[in-house]
Amino acid sequence: MAITLTEAAKLSTDILLAGIIETIVKDSPVLQRLPFIEVVGNGLTYNRELTLPVVAWYNENEAWGAETAPTLKKVTAGLEILGANADVDNFIKATRSNIQDVEAAVIELNAKSIRHEFEKTFIDGLGTAGAKDFAGLDALAPVHDDWAADTAYVLEDYVIATTFNGWRYEATVAGSSHATTEPTWPTTEGSTVVDEGVTWTCRRCPSIEAGTNGATLTLAFLDELIDKVLGGKPDLLLMSRRSRRKVNLLSRASGVNLQTERDEFGNFIDLYNGIPVGVSDWILDNVTQGSSDVTSSIYAFQMGEGALCGLSSPGLIQVERVGQLEGYDATRTRIKFYCGLALFSQVKLGRLYGVTD
Repeated sequence: MAITLTEAAKLSTDILLAGIIETIVKDSPVLQRLPFIEVVGNGLTYNRELTLPVVAWYNENEAWGAETAPTLKKVTAGLEILGANADVDNFIKATRSNIQDVEAAVIELNAKSIRHEFEKTFIDGLGTAGAKDFAGLDALAPVHDDWAADTAYVLEDYVIATTFNGWRYEATVAGSSHATTEPTWPTTEGSTVVDEGVTWTCRRCPSIEAGTNGATLTLAFLDELIDKVLGGKPDLLLMSRRSRRKVNLLSRASGVNLQTERDEFGNFIDLYNGIPVGVSDWILDNVTQGSSDVTSSIYAFQMGEGALCGLSSPGLIQVERVGQLEGYDATRTRIKFYCGLALFSQVKLGRLYGVTD
């Protein structure tokens, strides 16, 4: 069963741990809502849903077509170690009237740093073999390169048409592309096209390109992004502060202000089409897209088992009293978060990239 950090804080009987969890989640639109599956071991291997099988209508006594199997990809998401040491000098303990206030302040600052690092990794984590982090949204909904002539492609390489058509194309037979001519791209999922030595298979694309050289954010773009997430509305729209200001401006210009509500910590939340709008300070506004170097991305996703879900060790966040530091006149409290991120279905995540204000 998946549980959010917010609910975990309510269940904790450790006052210090509950306070640390509250500090981590209260200003984070992601960690307030993201459920975590507790993993026994150091990771989780699962099948990610890429495409659904094709079905058809038949007449009586009609021969049935060949089976079209769903497309799955076996993925392993590991638990990574995120943590901080909260050290308090014994001199400070001895010369301050309230020791708990000093320790609490130091621990709170470390908890905030853990929140910041998790949120940053949630966006731009690499999750590669040499990295210590997990794969974030940029890796789970990547921006693919345009098709290029006379280029060697290996299996599972992806490209998009030089004039973006809403689909992406997977190299299912490796080889080199045509020396001069771009193929005529199919727009039916599972259809193929031969490109000299490469065979491309049409795949659903979780991303939307606003423009070859970037384009101004519009509500139409935002509506298209929401429609990228299948099986219901997204649970969160995550964007930069600049994009949030633009959405507010566009909504007011259309004569409809964004709805607002309060979360359980008393923070005001904007809602677009009934979907909470979250702000991340780690979504950059200076990404290069073609000739523009001031573009940004907006993400839409569902959360939970079967969608986008956090992974953690049993107990979620752990607090360890290390005690007296050898060689130092100080004591240490260690905060540990063994965590990861899993995307169980690609149709539960969408990305709009290349938007400007």
